[in-house]
Parts: sequence; C-alpha cells; structure tokens
Amino acid sequence: MGCIIRLKTYKSNEYVQSYRIQNMTDYVLNNEFSNAFKTKALGLSIGEHDQLAAFAKILRSGTQMAEIDLASMYGLGGERGTSAEGLGKTERQAIANLARTNDVDLSVHAPWAINFAGIDPNSGKRDPDYKRLSTHEANEAIKFADDIGATMGRKNMPVIFHAAFDQFGNPDKNARIVAYDNNENKVMAVGPEKFSNMNIAKFKDIYGEDTYNRLKSGIKEVDGAVELSPQAAFDFKKDQSRMQASQEIANLEITKRNLEYNNRALAAELAVAAAKGDRSKVEELTKRSEAFSQMTEDLERRRKILELETQNLDKRFTTFEQKAPKLAAEGIKDAALFSYERTKTKPMILVENTMTPDMSLSNPAETAAAVKEARALLVKELQKRDGLSRSSAEEISEQMIGINLDVGHLNIFKSYTNPKTGKPYTDREIIEMAKSTKDYLKRYHLNDNMGHVDAHLPLGEGNAPVKEIYEALKNAGVEAPAIMEVFGGTGGIDVGAGVSYQYMDAPLFGNTPYKSLPDYAAAPYSSIIGDYASYSDLGLKGDFFPTYSSFSGILPATGAGYMNEKRGGGFSGAPSF
Repeated sequence: MGCIIRLKTYKSNEYVQSYRIQNMTDYVLNNEFSNAFKTKALGLSIGEHDQLAAFAKILRSGTQMAEIDLASMYGLGGERGTSAEGLGKTERQAIANLARTNDVDLSVHAPWAINFAGIDPNSGKRDPDYKRLSTHEANEAIKFADDIGATMGRKNMPVIFHAAFDQFGNPDKNARIVAYDNNENKVMAVGPEKFSNMNIAKFKDIYGEDTYNRLKSGIKEVDGAVELSPQAAFDFKKDQSRMQASQEIANLEITKRNLEYNNRALAAELAVAAAKGDRSKVEELTKRSEAFSQMTEDLERRRKILELETQNLDKRFTTFEQKAPKLAAEGIKDAALFSYERTKTKPMILVENTMTPDMSLSNPAETAAAVKEARALLVKELQKRDGLSRSSAEEISEQMIGINLDVGHLNIFKSYTNPKTGKPYTDREIIEMAKSTKDYLKRYHLNDNMGHVDAHLPLGEGNAPVKEIYEALKNAGVEAPAIMEVFGGTGGIDVGAGVSYQYMDAPLFGNTPYKSLPDYAAAPYSSIIGDYASYSDLGLKGDFFPTYSSFSGILPATGAGYMNEKRGGGFSGAPSF
C-alpha cells in the first residue's frame, strides 16, 4: 500500500521537466532533483483509490517506486472474483507500461483478508474450504505481480501479505487467553469465568482440592462468587477435560468388567453345548464370545487413548500465540513455492505484522517466527522437489520470503497492557519489538496514529516512534525501503506527503535550499523566493501564507499556485501533488 520516491541526481543547470501525455500507457514525467530520497529511501503510499488513476497522479512527484494496492479490493472470491481480477488485462498493461516508461519499481499489496493458517475467522476452525479460497486469493495476487513483472522485465517483485486475518490475538492476558485445541484444530478464546453463589469452600467441594491448588494463583472470591482469571479459566478447562477423561475411563472399566463376567458365563454355556454335541449352539456361542472379545479389545484401546490424552493435555491445548506462527508458516511456504515454481518472474513473499493486537501474529516477534519457519519449510521442499543443495535452497528461501514491518500497526500496542509490566506498552518496548524483525526485514510501512486506530496519519501527527524505529533498525544494519502510508490525515496524501518527508528529515526539506543559490536561480522554471519558501523552513512557507501545500508554497495569486489535474503551476519549479 505505498510508493517510494527516489529522486534522480540533480545536474547543475540541467533541471528538466518534460510532460508528454498521449494516453495512460504513454505518460512520461521525469523530474531531476537531488539524490535525497535515494539516500533516505522514503516513499509514499497510493492509498485506497482507483489504482491506475492514483498511480498516474503520484508519478508527478518523480516517483521511482510504487505499490499497487489490492488490499482495499479484497473479496476472497465471490461473485466479483478475486481482488486481483478487479484489475484486468488492460489496467495491468497500463500500470506496467507507466512503470516501465517512467523507470518505476513496483510492488503489490495483497488483500488483507488472506489467512495463511487457513483458519476461518468466524468459526475459528481450520476449514479446508476457507483455506482453498484464501490460497486462491493469494495465488491470484502473486500472478498479478507476475503479469506486471513480466511486462516490465522485472523479477522478484515484492507481494506484501498481512500475516493473518482473524480476531485471535490479545497481548493483555487479563482480558482473555486465546488457546488452540490441537485435537480439534480449532481456536478458542478464553476470558474470565465467574461462578455465582459459590465460595472457595464450595468450589473445592465440587471440583476437588487438587483442581483448586492448580488454579489458586488465578482464583478469588468476590461478593459471594468465585472468579477465575483468563489463565485460571484456561487451566480449568484443561482440568475439566482431565476429569471428563477420568470419568470416561472409570465407565470403560465398569463396562469391561461386565463384558468379562458375561464372557465367563458364555464360556460355561459353550462347554455344555460342546459336551452335548450341539454344533449350531456352539457356533452361535462362539460368535458371541468373539464379539465380546472384540468389544473388550476396543474398550482397552479407548482406555489407552484417554490415558494418553490425559497425560498430554498441555500438548493438546496450547496458547494460540505459540501455535499461530507454525500454522501460518505452512501457508507462507506454499505461497512462496507457488511463486517459485508457477510464475515466470518469481515474485517474493513479504509478510506484514497484522493490523491490531486483537489479531494473531501482530507481535513482530511472532511474524519473524512464522517467516523463519516458512523459510525452513521451503528449504526442505526445494531440496526434495528440485534436488538442490541446502545452501542453494537457503539462498532461494531468503530471497523469496521476508518481512514488511508496519510501524503504525505496532504502535496500537499502546492500547494494551504489557503482561510483563502490568502497564501499557511504551515507545521503548515497541522499538524493541520492532528490532525482532531485523534478520528478515525487506521493507517498511511507515504511518502514524494515536495508539488506538490504524489511522494512517502523516508522520509526526500521532505518537508512533516512527523515526526511532527506523533509526534503530538502520543502526542494526537494516537497509530497506520505507513506504509511507500517510493518506489518512486531513488533506490526504497531498498534505501528508510533505509533512511526512519533513518529519523524517529528508534533505529536500532541510533548512537550506536543496542546491546552491547561483545554480538555483539559473534553473529554468524555478524561483529563488518560491522554491526557497517551499523547500525549507525559511521564507514564506509558514509565516505569511497558510495556503502552503506540499511542494508549491506560494499563493496562486503570486503566480506559483498548485499543480494538479486542472491547473498548472507558476514559477515554483517543483509541482505539488
């Protein structure tokens, strides 16, 4: 959901702006600026608009990377088909031609409804039909990238997927615990549980001293009721399963003893029939005896299974945060394998931490665990299918699978309690969470919010530690493009672009003009006053003209104006959006 602007090296006295619009597939606009954004690797999101029109619009800024957004078109099949099918052959060719003609590097954001684990968000079960739809949607997004990449002559175009689409996460263990039943392949959310009209003594009497002792760290009596914390309620469910298994085992033992008693009586009856030479009676009794023996064997087999399940309840029920990375890794591996084996250009699969902590795999550490596991699974598949050496398979898996870190998503952890501290997450803790992705990170989404909603505000207008995360990962050796999703504030992308670049200290928005004044004055279509005010914190930008908007900061009446579809700019040398 973004595009990256890289500005070509500015050559003194050779400032060029060429406009040639014949049709949507032959649209050239080359802006020669400084190399500011090659250094900073910052960029813009297209946002949730008509993709072709939005792409053509942002080309005016000198964009050299863009991200086509299928996320806002999601549908998981249905009457309108997949999201990728919403952009047909004509649109795909137009996008590819625009990108190729203007030397723009593309990526694709896949629909966010895809769930790599194959878990239906409504039922919580691993549903084969839901998995099939999700896989189909993912594959179509990959083929979409492959179609455009083939037209452009581009390999390994990034396709960004949200790690999961569900409501099965929550870092606040005081609110609920999300568990996974490995026997039923089902997610279950466990919240606090209350037993009305019951005190601790009565609870012990009904459920036993042993059960109470296992739960006592999370059990309390309040106003004549016993209350269990989510963790205690989770443990209580396991304890109830243990009790039910024990009861069933006891019933099996009673049934088994009854069968053994009947079988002994049958043996005596069979002996009498044999002594009398009653062959038909012997055959009848023999069949009944064999049936009793089979029933006894079945009961014994069931008893052993129950005993094993009782001993392994902790393995049957696990927290979903432990299980989710392993489940998602299978789907990530399948997507990467599809791309590697079934496409010409082999688009890479980038996995993004999910939108809110109420979704699984929202913690970047869990996303990293899923990517690590997916890479290992892909290595095994490549060795098995293609006979590759381990080192070759590992090189391919590292190229094909990585992480896209969404900083705005991560900032929403501030609305939740850190179970380790009992307090809301802090900037420092969020930065440390982000650093868990450093070995897998290939791209960012940068956007801001107030820690509550994924608002996609311009950078600096919320409280997300955007710059701090960016710098921390850069200091850790990460070099990755940073796509700014800043279309959510007042004024949309037109305003968000300039605000966000300035927040990130992009050289173009420093306190001095972006080149020396002699060259500046000599450049055609420029203005010392206009551009000086627009590109710096000096001059007229903030002091006298509140109509300042992104690149063109002078009132229209002075001749500068704004460049858009309807009006050309004046003497200010760089266009607005």
